[in-house]
Amino acid sequence: MNANKLRKILLVDDEVGFAEILRELLVMDGYEVVLVYDGQEAIEQLNVFVPDLIIADVMMPQIGGLELYHRIRQNPTFSKVPFLFISGFEDSRILKDIHDDELFGILSKPIGIEQIQKSLAKIFRD
Repeated sequence: MNANKLRKILLVDDEVGFAEILRELLVMDGYEVVLVYDGQEAIEQLNVFVPDLIIADVMMPQIGGLELYHRIRQNPTFSKVPFLFISGFEDSRILKDIHDDELFGILSKPIGIEQIQKSLAKIFRD
């Protein structure tokens, strides 16, 4: 049994094609993945799903990744859940806003599976 099977990921991205491919890759690597397409859906999903990691796009309709991050960090249940941003551009606002949080990372699109695997291995190292 793959050790990743116990790890739960909430994936939040409004780019449907990219998100579905990423979900499939993560599932093939043994993760349990719940996929939603915007920040509001992510907040609603947190009522029924407690992830070990949240992966979110920065730019999304309604509630973007940065606002989602801040809302989640205000909830004690999720304040220590690692958060990985994915973005098509490097946004210095993110770095400025949350640079003191050791539980976050940023990956720039396009993202290769090896890059994702390295990031997840680092986040989930025991």
